[in-house]
Amino acid sequence: ARYQNELAGVDTELLAERFYYQALSVAPQVGMPFNQLGTLAGSKYYNVEATYCYLRCIQSEVSFEGAYGNLKRLYDKAAKMYHQLKKCETRKLSPSKKRGKDIKRLLVSFMYLQSLLQPKSR
Repeated sequence: ARYQNELAGVDTELLAERFYYQALSVAPQVGMPFNQLGTLAGSKYYNVEATYCYLRCIQSEVSFEGAYGNLKRLYDKAAKMYHQLKKCETRKLSPSKKRGKDIKRLLVSFMYLQSLLQPKSR
């Protein structure tokens, strides 16, 4: 269902997500479904949701090696976004736009902090 979504343009994301959660209910020790859920999450919430899924995959009894690379890519993106955000000026924005920027800054900073706290073993 996920590949139908990506390749055929058929909106099957919810179906794919359901199948991955069903796989986890059958074999909760296997991390691969978490990796796939991270891929489905994409860049929602500035990659926080995908990061959670990849970390769950890695911490699973039967982890998936590809999750390490996926997580590293997200952390690299977070570092880049973090350094770009530091340069942005928010004083001249309206309150509603400032709030949006503040939320982005919080989530990107959280992701950057996560990347700094991760062991560099892989």
